[in-house]
Amino acid sequence: SDDRPPGSVTVSAEALGVLSALLTGDWELVDAADPRHLRQSTGIVAAYTQWHLERGLRSLRLVERA
Repeated sequence: SDDRPPGSVTVSAEALGVLSALLTGDWELVDAADPRHLRQSTGIVAAYTQWHLERGLRSLRLVERA
């Protein structure tokens, strides 16, 4: 059965690996990650940050262009 709260995301194992690498500073793994897993990881970090700040991040658009 799926006990996740409504509206929660399903995170791929690869994106979890990227998030773990970000936490531990394993930049080689992050650099080698597939772009779709990087996008998913970035989206999770952005959503988490904005939820905790209780506001949007206007500067996020600038980071996404880099």
